[in-house]
Amino acid sequence: MKKNRLAKLVIVCMLVSSTISAQVHIKGQVEIDMTSGLVNCSFNLSNIPELKDYRILLNKGMNIKYFKNSQNQLINYNGHYDGIMQGEAIEYTFINDSIAHIPSEFHVTYKGAFPVYTDDLKELDYKGIIAFNDQTMRATEQTKWYPVIYDAANDKLINSYSYDLTVSITGGNTIFINGTAPKKGTTSRFVSKKARPLLLFVGNYDFIENKGDYILNTTVTKENSEKIFDNIAFIKSQLSKNLDIKFTDNIYLIRHKPLNKRREGSSWGFNTYPTFAFTGINFNDLVNEQGKFSNNYYRYFGHEFAHNYFGNNVISGKLSWFWLESFTEYLSYNIAEDICGTEYLKEVLIKRTENIKDASFIRLDKIQNRNEIGETYRYVLGPLMLKCFEDKFGRNKMNGVIKSLLEFTKSETLTLQHWKESAIKNGILKDEFEAFEANFIKNDKFKQNIIEEIRKNYN
Repeated sequence: MKKNRLAKLVIVCMLVSSTISAQVHIKGQVEIDMTSGLVNCSFNLSNIPELKDYRILLNKGMNIKYFKNSQNQLINYNGHYDGIMQGEAIEYTFINDSIAHIPSEFHVTYKGAFPVYTDDLKELDYKGIIAFNDQTMRATEQTKWYPVIYDAANDKLINSYSYDLTVSITGGNTIFINGTAPKKGTTSRFVSKKARPLLLFVGNYDFIENKGDYILNTTVTKENSEKIFDNIAFIKSQLSKNLDIKFTDNIYLIRHKPLNKRREGSSWGFNTYPTFAFTGINFNDLVNEQGKFSNNYYRYFGHEFAHNYFGNNVISGKLSWFWLESFTEYLSYNIAEDICGTEYLKEVLIKRTENIKDASFIRLDKIQNRNEIGETYRYVLGPLMLKCFEDKFGRNKMNGVIKSLLEFTKSETLTLQHWKESAIKNGILKDEFEAFEANFIKNDKFKQNIIEEIRKNYN
């Protein structure tokens, strides 16, 4: 999820346990043909929360055979003609005169066909593509390869489900679904009582395990894998220590071949927590002779693991990109400072000010649509704003503010008012917060003020 092009209503990525009031359960079968790009799915969704204003989102490449109710009766639906697009998906709603809300359970069967890229390549690759190549097939929650429910009233996606899924593949030997261990074989069953976003990764590949953590689709040595996971454990412990929130999940690392031609040495990755997928990286090169990550990798993984805290719990509302990506990038700054040193962080921050000096941005309090917070806003301007906040009030208070914001996410969509309330709760005076707000948030020159503050503190 780090600076890759995302064409979606929301990410990346799930990264933490779902915070919705009901845990939707999905059960069924998936059949995948690696050589033809065909996908057959038959699912039953249950324990669906009562929603009057909803959409059922399914990838535009999927052709629905039918929807059925819990009595095995056909359900009439909108979306089959002149369907409305939302991100990578088409919206569907049920037509039922007697029930105004989505039923608590329904069945759907559909088939999809997708290109297989071998020697030829496409223009772009990103998390929202159902990606077949000559090695693997990748489908994330962003693709909506499975039915995702959109709570329109609260502007929130429900895409993390507990699951009981049987997956069969033709032309492959390994299957993985996010949150459970990968399995060898052409047919395997996967069960999770914990809700996860459904990343699916199948194909011809091997994997290596280390204390419940996995690296998939790479020839990394056992020795290097142990060093990699030692570094990962260290980053997790630093995040946990800073925020005083335990980090307990197993981690899954995936190497994936990109669908597009990439500049030599470039890479991109995404997060569907607790899975992290990367292209363009040789995992044996992740660690040096001393068994350490490079400074950039510490910051990179610091960002990705921080999605453990800012994930699907913050992806509702017009400022969702700010909460989702700016806060995780800010937390990666702390990882960089703690592990790599202040001088390295100074270089990063000053370079970031150069990245935005000629760009124009809408004030955060004037944002009306989440798409107004573009990539540079999310990954550069927003994190620098948060760094200014930390520099003014101290990291301890900032960590307290973050913990308070995460409490709000359990039941509410985050707003700037929540930021203010969290600040006051953690010992920042109302007048002090409003002074910061007037200078770095609600000011037409807020970008320039941020640049000047960072350069003053770190030059």
